[in-house]
Amino acid sequence: MRSIQILPTSCTRNGYDRPQQSRSSRRLPNWFPREAADMTTSSFDQTYAPAGDIALEAITIEPGRGDTVTCRARINLGRRCHDVSATAVGAIGAMTEVLYALGAGVEIVSLYQHQEDGETVTYLLCERDLHRSWSYGRGRTGDEATINALIAGANQLA
Repeated sequence: MRSIQILPTSCTRNGYDRPQQSRSSRRLPNWFPREAADMTTSSFDQTYAPAGDIALEAITIEPGRGDTVTCRARINLGRRCHDVSATAVGAIGAMTEVLYALGAGVEIVSLYQHQEDGETVTYLLCERDLHRSWSYGRGRTGDEATINALIAGANQLA
């Protein structure tokens, strides 16, 4: 079995720095706020992938028994760095468990992904304690993009 390493890209809000995106080229899910379609890239990033107290420094994902994986993450939460691990079905389930272990857990209510310029873009509707937020993330893979969006959602709901 081999482990998977996801780059710690959530520290740059949307996954990593990228050139300005044309507003008309954004393919948003129909449940995402309508005003998002007309935002500038900077405003969109600040609204749906804001910098916050939760920042992913490093993560590795190793296959386990059956469909499970073990996620080991180093996460900055405020001014403290935490090394946390969790085992769950799939990388997203494991990362969700990591966030819950830190007291920053969120539930994914809706998820939408698409490919754009050779990378994956993920839009999420997240919920915590009956509060909801919309978030997004980008990455080389679906898991990477979803983890970035999940952290953006956790930052908004923290």
